[in-house]
Amino acid sequence: MDSFRRAAWAALPLLLPLLAAGPASAAPSTPSLTYGGVTSVRPGDTLTVDARSGEAAYGDTMHSSVFVATGTLRMMDPLLTTTVTIACDARPGIRPVTRRGAGDVGPDEHPLRWARVRVQPVDEDARRACRDKVKRLPAPDLEERWAPGDTWPQSPWDVRTFRAGSRITITDNDDEGSDGGISLTSRAFADRPVLRGARAVLTATATLKCGAAPGLYVVYRHDARQGGPDRRWARLRVAPAASGRSCSTDQVAARSAGTSRTAVMAWTAGGVFLAAAAGTLLFRRTRIRRLRRGGAKVPSE
Repeated sequence: MDSFRRAAWAALPLLLPLLAAGPASAAPSTPSLTYGGVTSVRPGDTLTVDARSGEAAYGDTMHSSVFVATGTLRMMDPLLTTTVTIACDARPGIRPVTRRGAGDVGPDEHPLRWARVRVQPVDEDARRACRDKVKRLPAPDLEERWAPGDTWPQSPWDVRTFRAGSRITITDNDDEGSDGGISLTSRAFADRPVLRGARAVLTATATLKCGAAPGLYVVYRHDARQGGPDRRWARLRVAPAASGRSCSTDQVAARSAGTSRTAVMAWTAGGVFLAAAAGTLLFRRTRIRRLRRGGAKVPSE
């Protein structure tokens, strides 16, 4: 027991610095900036700008002289958010962050002061490390999260998840008067839906292929008078089909064209019957005419 106590007291000076430093895995959190607030940052920091309903609008841009690039607010329900990086050459001091509306592009439009950042002083070694860090920053994530009750898609990056084999409703709020003039395609679709509607809102129903592999898919749109390639219009994520349920999309393409395989077979059989009936009638009429010309008695029909 005495030897154990002596070993513990001898190790204590080595443990104290580790206990004071805290968990080694703890990582610094990303600072956040909110409406009317002041947030302390250092060059190279990644800053998240969060706006609640009424504080900004979707698509508004956030500007500051210390930002590497302008930030555009995207939907991450229930917040509008964007991520910006503090420039490595940003000088110490308090700098304003302004908000500009998506439609404010004229020279007379003045950005609104929205918040402020306080840039902390750093030495030249920290600025060199900042430049290396900024070069390695990943590309921003463009996917958005809208409220589940909102129609899909609300934007080109409103990525919702649907199961393979399911039927989904597509809504277009921006093409009034284009009833039947816009068709949609995707590698995840088993058909080619067409947007229809007599008012401002157009809708279509699409069926996802049962064999669509899980992952992200692009939806392309084609306008009736469009030239050139179809343009990217929306995105969706496919999840595996529900387990224990049969899934078949073999006849969807035929239905989307207005004719199912059953209907095709019925029309084909009907055509053969009509052709046979017409041939029989023609043969009987020709035979009757020949009998009459020869003076023979015509059998009663």
